[in-house]
Amino acid sequence: MRDDYEQFKAHGAEILAISAEPAARSDGYLRSHPLPFPTLIDEDHQVFDAYDAASRLLSLGQRPALFVIDAAGVVRFGDVGAQQWNIPSNEAVLSVLDAL
Repeated sequence: MRDDYEQFKAHGAEILAISAEPAARSDGYLRSHPLPFPTLIDEDHQVFDAYDAASRLLSLGQRPALFVIDAAGVVRFGDVGAQQWNIPSNEAVLSVLDAL
């Protein structure tokens, strides 16, 4: 999403990354891998739990989740992967934005 950020912005979308890691660990990662969009630190897992993206025993760590939420707060697309590499393609997400 970082690489196609301008395409998402052109669709009127904003990206918000959410990290379930402690702030110090997240900050270290973000210094090494800067993102052009904001990152919410959710070390208490409130957001992850609300969207059922919490880690599961067989997921080898935090499960990836991607949601398209419109300006009214309606979830228009949701995908929670079983493993870290189960992420919808940028093209798939952009097509959802095209349909809005």
